[in-house]
Amino acid sequence: MKHIILILLLAIIGNSCEKTVSIDIPDNGRKLTVNSFFATDSNLFISLTKSKYILDGEFEFESVENVDISFFENDQLIEKLNEINPGSYKSNYILKENHTYRIELTSENFPLATSESLIPERTEISSFLVYPTLDEYGYKVNGFKLKFQDHLNEENYYFIKVYRNQKFTYYDEYTDTEITGEFMEPEYLYSDDPNIFQEEWGLTEGLLMSGEFINGREYILLFSGYTGYYYDEFEAGMNNSMTFHLEFCTVSKDFYLYYKSLSKHREATDDFFMEPVQVYNNIENGFGIFAGYSIAKDSVMFYLPD
Repeated sequence: MKHIILILLLAIIGNSCEKTVSIDIPDNGRKLTVNSFFATDSNLFISLTKSKYILDGEFEFESVENVDISFFENDQLIEKLNEINPGSYKSNYILKENHTYRIELTSENFPLATSESLIPERTEISSFLVYPTLDEYGYKVNGFKLKFQDHLNEENYYFIKVYRNQKFTYYDEYTDTEITGEFMEPEYLYSDDPNIFQEEWGLTEGLLMSGEFINGREYILLFSGYTGYYYDEFEAGMNNSMTFHLEFCTVSKDFYLYYKSLSKHREATDDFFMEPVQVYNNIENGFGIFAGYSIAKDSVMFYLPD
């Protein structure tokens, strides 16, 4: 009986201490939001939307049209970008490595917004190998060995992606024909290398890497990847060989900081007890990212063991 009375008293006290707190979140207006990643030997594409107030209660971002975008290479005006779709803009100029690019965005409804970023020099691939290996749980996975020469006395950052190309053949009993085809899918990469950013990376787009402690040395990066299958479960209709395509990107510091903060932001969003993380922004008088990178590519054929 005493326990019941004590519980009732605690419940009354708890309810009496309850207080509703109203938080005033200031609305500082809307700004241009820029989304643009650009690479060597390609055109510049920019997507523009309008930022939202946290209490707007809308999920879709509104495209921003009729913006005047001046495009500069090493401080020299190259052209005005064309609006190819509502909120989508494109240059006609082919981008080059080791050049700095800048944009100036003028609109009636927003203040002048600017940004700039470098396309760093491409880092060539010395060799790229694939081999069967086991992960920490004993499952068969693809092992990768990438060798490259880091640039001396430069602030180097890298982003590594691998895609698997697989051919297949199967018999279609409905049409009484043999069907052949192929598909391409990304590898889910991970690595224990200390230069790889480890904040849950490898579960999304690729491997993010800093060359801070490499500084001009020839380097060998070991990493592994899942393709959504295990060798002993490989379907009989699949060809016994596959091709792995490597994209070894040398990225600007803007690119590196954006994806590093984005990864931390995603992790904080999924963890109630973590403090919110602000995603990196390099747009003056706006939001978003404008970041350059260069790509070196390689591919290797891999034969499944019998």
